[in-house]
Amino acid sequence: MDRLRTSRFWLGFYTYAVMGLIIYLPIVILIAFSFNDSTIMSLPWSGFTWKWYQQALERPDLLEALWNSLWVAVVVTVFSLILGVMAAYAMAWYRYPGRLFFTGYVTIPFVMPWLILGIALLIFFNRVGIQLSMFTVILAHISFDAPLVAVLVASRLHHFDPNLEAAARDLGCGPIQAFRLVTLPIIAPAIIAAAILAFNWSFDAFVITHFVIGSQVTFPIWVWSALKFPKNLPVINAVSSVIVVLEMLLISLAERMRRQGGDDGSLLI
Repeated sequence: MDRLRTSRFWLGFYTYAVMGLIIYLPIVILIAFSFNDSTIMSLPWSGFTWKWYQQALERPDLLEALWNSLWVAVVVTVFSLILGVMAAYAMAWYRYPGRLFFTGYVTIPFVMPWLILGIALLIFFNRVGIQLSMFTVILAHISFDAPLVAVLVASRLHHFDPNLEAAARDLGCGPIQAFRLVTLPIIAPAIIAAAILAFNWSFDAFVITHFVIGSQVTFPIWVWSALKFPKNLPVINAVSSVIVVLEMLLISLAERMRRQGGDDGSLLI
């Protein structure tokens, strides 16, 4: 028994150590050097400074890119929630010919390399004559965000008894009212978590965006272009540090909302 406990301890220690070195250590280094008073990422520090954050606020091109990524992510999240929840119903509750095929079709973006998906979308937009713009970026992001929402919400619906909604309708509720009063409070944690993750996916998307964007620029595209000039690295570190912290908070909130609930899985307010 003691040997088993020792083995579990060292296995857990090894796992946390690897995760810390590979995932979290680079983030810590990124944030640390965003306060370094030098354009070169090297030790020892040249001094502590906030000027890179101030310079970031004075860059119109950067602020425009951030704004583009922000409003695109919001629009994509809204439409992805609508389409994803509808698809989740089809995946979890209804029985029909081709249901297994539909479920596999929804999950294609999870197994297909985004490079291939970006090329396919670029060819599609060119074939149908849609000019590359922020509109094509929104359509492209919905193509991989809606399946994410569908999978997360469907996993919650699989544990939800549809007879509860049917009972509400028998008692006089309409379809929309039954969904709002019975189903929505129970699947709300999954919807909120899906919305936060969908927003992050859209905001951070680079590979697919690189293929389908027009003359405008989103934040990942701006970073890719700015990295060609070493003098931009401290500003990139500063902005990336803020975004990393905010996204970690959002992801933590999504996980908390996903876990929050009573025995019936409903959201506790």
